[in-house]
Amino acid sequence: MRVKLTLTPVSKDVVQPVSYNYFLTSLIYRFISNSSQDYSRFLHDEGYRLGESKKGFKLFTYSMLHGEEVRVNGNTIRFGEGRVTWQISSPVDAFLQHLIDGVFSEGQGIRIGTEGDEVMFLIERVETLPRPEFKGMMRFTCLSPITVSRVSGIPTLEKRGRESHIPTLEKGGEGGFDEISDDVHLHCHYLRPWEDGFSEAIKSNLVKKYKLVTGNELADADFRIKIDTEYMNKKNGKVTKNINFKGTNIIGFMAPFEVTGSPELIEIGYEAGFGEKGSMGFGMVKEVMEKAPGFIYNGEGSE
Repeated sequence: MRVKLTLTPVSKDVVQPVSYNYFLTSLIYRFISNSSQDYSRFLHDEGYRLGESKKGFKLFTYSMLHGEEVRVNGNTIRFGEGRVTWQISSPVDAFLQHLIDGVFSEGQGIRIGTEGDEVMFLIERVETLPRPEFKGMMRFTCLSPITVSRVSGIPTLEKRGRESHIPTLEKGGEGGFDEISDDVHLHCHYLRPWEDGFSEAIKSNLVKKYKLVTGNELADADFRIKIDTEYMNKKNGKVTKNINFKGTNIIGFMAPFEVTGSPELIEIGYEAGFGEKGSMGFGMVKEVMEKAPGFIYNGEGSE
C-alpha cells in the first residue's frame, strides 16, 4: 500500500539542493519515531534480514517531490506556490501504520531541507491510494530513479601478484556487504538499463524482498524488464540521474518501462521499490495504461 501526502509550501520561491533524498529519508524516520521509537530504531539500525545476512532491507520506498511549480535548475530545485505531492510505499503493515500515525502526530506543518534553511510545508491531505491489478505484463514510469549495482573486489597493493583472480562480492541487504576483507578494495558500478545483467539484478533483488515479506521462495519465477526504446531515442539515451545521498553519488534511471513475468514479483516491486536503495528514495513507480502517446513521464533524467 502507498500513502500520498499533499503539501503546500508556506514560503514563496524557496531554493534547495536538488539532492534532497537524505532530508526525506530522515523525515520518514521521524514520522515513524513519533509513533514508535523502537520500530524506528529497528528499521534504521537492523531492518528485515535474510538468514545470517548482516545487512537488512527496509522494505519501503518513496517518490520524488512532484508539483506543477517545482523547477529544477542545475543542482538546485525551486518550489513555487503550488501544491506538492509525495508518495511513500511499503508492503509491511507495521511500517504503514506507524507512518500514518506519525504523520498525524507531527502536526500541521513539516520542514524539509538543510537545517536553518528548510522549506516549510503545510500538510493539506493524507490519503491511501488504490493498488493496480497486478498482471503478467505491466507498464510503469518512474516516480523516483531505479538503481542496481554490481560490486567487485580488487585486491589491495599488498595482495596483488599473489591473487590469480579478482573476486566478486555479493551484496547484502539494500546497501551493504556481508563479508569484506581488509585486503580488498571495493568498486561499485551502477548498471545502466541497456547493460548485461540489469534485468537479472532487478529480479534477484525482488526475489529477496518477496521472501522477506511472504516467507516463501520464488527463485524460479520469470521476470524481465525492458526500457521504452522510443523514449530512450527521444532523449538520446540520457535517462540516468545522479543523486548525492549524504556524500555518496548514486546513479539510477528514470524512464518508462515494461515488465513481464511473475505478478508476485511485479507487486513487490510496486510496493517496496524496483531495484536497490528504496529507503533512500529509489525505485518507486506508477502504472501507465498505454504506450505513447499516453505514456506519461515525470521529471527529466541527466547524469
